[in-house]
Amino acid sequence: MITASEQTVYDVLGDRYLHEIPPYQRPYAWTEEEAQQLLVDLLEAMDANYDEPYFLGSIVLIKPEGETVGQVVDGQQRLTTLTILGAVLRDLAVIPNEKNALDSIVYIRPNPFLNQKEAVRVRAHEDDRLFFRESIQTPDATAKSEPSGTPKTEAQAHMWKNAQALRKMVSELNEQRRQGLVGFLLKRCVLVVVTTESRAAALRIFKVLNDRGLDLSNADVIKAELLAKFPDQDEMRFQARRWREYENDLGRQEFESLLETLRFIREERKNTQTLSDAYSARFKNADAKGVREFFESELAPAKEQYARLLEKDVSKLPSDVQAAAAEALAGLELVPNKDWVPVALASFMTLKPAELITTLERLEGLAWAMQLARRYDTQRMGRYVDVLKALRTDHSLLGASLTLTTEEAAEANDALQGALYAKFPTRVVRAMLERLDRLLAEQPVEWTGQKTVEHILPQNPNAGWEHFGEEQRLLVTHSLGNLVLLTSRKNSGASNLPYAEKLKVYFGLGQTASTKKRATYASAQELAHVTTWTAEAFKERHARHVTLLRKRWGL
Repeated sequence: MITASEQTVYDVLGDRYLHEIPPYQRPYAWTEEEAQQLLVDLLEAMDANYDEPYFLGSIVLIKPEGETVGQVVDGQQRLTTLTILGAVLRDLAVIPNEKNALDSIVYIRPNPFLNQKEAVRVRAHEDDRLFFRESIQTPDATAKSEPSGTPKTEAQAHMWKNAQALRKMVSELNEQRRQGLVGFLLKRCVLVVVTTESRAAALRIFKVLNDRGLDLSNADVIKAELLAKFPDQDEMRFQARRWREYENDLGRQEFESLLETLRFIREERKNTQTLSDAYSARFKNADAKGVREFFESELAPAKEQYARLLEKDVSKLPSDVQAAAAEALAGLELVPNKDWVPVALASFMTLKPAELITTLERLEGLAWAMQLARRYDTQRMGRYVDVLKALRTDHSLLGASLTLTTEEAAEANDALQGALYAKFPTRVVRAMLERLDRLLAEQPVEWTGQKTVEHILPQNPNAGWEHFGEEQRLLVTHSLGNLVLLTSRKNSGASNLPYAEKLKVYFGLGQTASTKKRATYASAQELAHVTTWTAEAFKERHARHVTLLRKRWGL
C-alpha cells in the first residue's frame, strides 16, 4: 500500500519519524551553492508571506506500518540539508524555547526517566553516519571552527562545507529575522511524504522520479534495482559498500561511464534506451546469485582495469612493454572522442601483454583514422564492434578487424596532408599537434595550461610576408607543416608578426613577460634551425610531420 500526505518540516523531522539512509543510496552530494540557494528560497518565501504553505518537495520512505524508522528511498539530499540548516539555527539560537524546538528536529537527548536513549532524527549513510552525528547533529557542533574529524569522503566534505556556508549566512541575519525563519521553517514549510511498506514499490516510485528528470543518475537507479535482488540484508549492505567504493575510486561520472562501457562490450551495439533500462532488462529475471556473479566476475575486474586505463597506469605490465603501452594510451587519450574505450578495456581484460601492445597501437591508428576520415559515431561504433567480436570469439581475427579499408586510409591521408585547420575544429587540430609533439620530443612536455594552435605564416599576414604569393598562401596557411603548438599567451604575443619577430617570441626573446619565456613544445623548438620561413621550409617540415603521424597511425 502506498500513502502520501502533506506534512510540515516539524512533523517530518519530529517524533513521528526517524529517517535512515539505506546502503544502496547515493552519497550526499549537495554543494555549498545548492545549500545556500535553499536558504535564499526560504527567506524569499518567508518575506512574500504567502497564504499557502511553502512546498519543499517530496520524500519517499519504506516504512512498515507501526514502525518509526523509515528508509529514505528519495529525498536524502533535501532531508540532510534541512537537518544541517536546523543544526546551524539551533547552535545560533539564544532563547531556550527556540533552541529546544530546533534541537527536537535534529537530535534526541538521552532521558532515563523516559527510557529515551541518545539518538538523531536523520541517520546518514553508514559511511558518513558517525561524522554527521558528531560534526553536525550533536549540540554546538556547527559552532566549532573544525569538524570532529577530518572528512574522509566527498559526502562528509559537503556536509561540513554546507554547515559553514549556512552558518555564515544565518549569522548575518538579525535576531528577529532569524527567529522568524525558525518559525517559518518548522510550521509553514511542508513536504509530501510518500510511504510504502514494500521495497519493490518504493523502487518503482524511485524509477518514475528518475524518468521524470529529477536529480538521480542512471547509476543510482541501477544500484537500487540490483541491490534489491539480495534478500539477505547483510549481503545487500556488503555489496552496497563495494559499489560505493567503486564510485568513490572512479568518481560518479566515470563510474557511470564504466557501466555504459560494460554494456557496450556485452551487447556490441549502440544503446537505444537509457542505461538504467538496459541494465533493468538484463537483470529482469536475475536472482541474487546472478547479480553477485556480475559484481565479482565482471564489475570488479573491469573497475580495476578501467581505473588503470584512465590513469594510463601501465605498472602492472611487464617492464619491457610499459613504455610502448604508455605511449599508445597517451595517443588514444588525445582522440577527441572516447568511442575507443570499450575496445581498450576489453583488450586489457583479455589479451596477453605482447598482443595488448600491438592492439593498443593499432587501435590508436584506427581511432585517429576514423577522426581524420570524419566518420560519424555510428560508423565508428560499427568498426569497434568488429574488434570486440574478434576479441570475444577469435583473436586471430584481430589484425583484420583493426586494418583500415582502402577508402578509410585514403581519406585519412588526404585530410592529414590537406588544410587541417580549415577542415576540423580547433580542438581536433590541437589534439593532433599534441600527438605530433610527443613523437617529435625526446621527453614529452606535460603542460596543464591552455594550449593553442599558432600559424607560422599568419592567417591574415601583415608586412614581412610578401614572399608568399596568394596561391602559395592558400596552400600553406592551414596545413600541418605551418602549424605549431604554443601556450595561449605566447600565441597572442606572436600574432601577425614577421617570421624573424615570431622566432623571438617562440624562444623567449620578446619584450613582454609571456614572450620572454622559451617555448617548450618540440614543434616550436625545432624552428630554431629554420632562419626564414619559405615555401621550401614549409614543404620540408610538412612532409616530415605528415610522415611521422602516418607511420604512427599506420596510414
